[in-house]
Amino acid sequence: MTLNDILKTAQGGQAIGNLAARFGLTSEQAEAATQAMLSAFSLAFERLKAHPEALGKLVAELAGGGHEASYTEPAPAAGAAGANAVAQVFGSPEAIGQVVQHVAEVSGVAPETIEAMLPAVASILLGGLANALASQGLGGVLADLANAAAAPGGLGSALGAAGGSGGGFMGMLGSIFGGSHQAANPQTAALVAGLTTLGGMFAAGVVASQAQQASLGAIAGSFTQPPPT
Repeated sequence: MTLNDILKTAQGGQAIGNLAARFGLTSEQAEAATQAMLSAFSLAFERLKAHPEALGKLVAELAGGGHEASYTEPAPAAGAAGANAVAQVFGSPEAIGQVVQHVAEVSGVAPETIEAMLPAVASILLGGLANALASQGLGGVLADLANAAAAPGGLGSALGAAGGSGGGFMGMLGSIFGGSHQAANPQTAALVAGLTTLGGMFAAGVVASQAQQASLGAIAGSFTQPPPT
């Protein structure tokens, strides 16, 4: 499953139409805007894989359940939950501003409208990621990952970084998302499976032009959150 799959199935398959109606867009405009957003979200999600603390915060946000309604029903507004989701994914007001400008340029939709839409789409995607994990029987694992992220030592302790890759937690994350991490016990194996499944859903599932990819690449550095000291 990709981010595009999540968006297409959200709200009974009516998410894009609901977004168009809410923000005064045609269906074509809403489609163009959301497709451009998906590429940006995908790149930002992928960047989180290299930053354990930020990845842990995202897992906690997914497990909190605050985005379920955004995915399952045409909620009137994402509100604070959506704004928090955007902040969790992109990391700074500067990064969010660059995403807004990129999506506006690609889609032809006014920046003010994109800025208003972004929290709604973020909440839909986070709700969909959590829903997809639950539908695969990994809802409990997601909760365990969130608890591990909040505990002393964070995800690294729960996933066995001390006894794993010689590259520490960063090396272990690389092996997990690369499919080569060997878990020490069944409980750890379940956590690794959940994290691997989640990472696999970070793909955009849309085709971006070379120009769009270049534009995203130019602003990608602003998505990167520095590792904790």
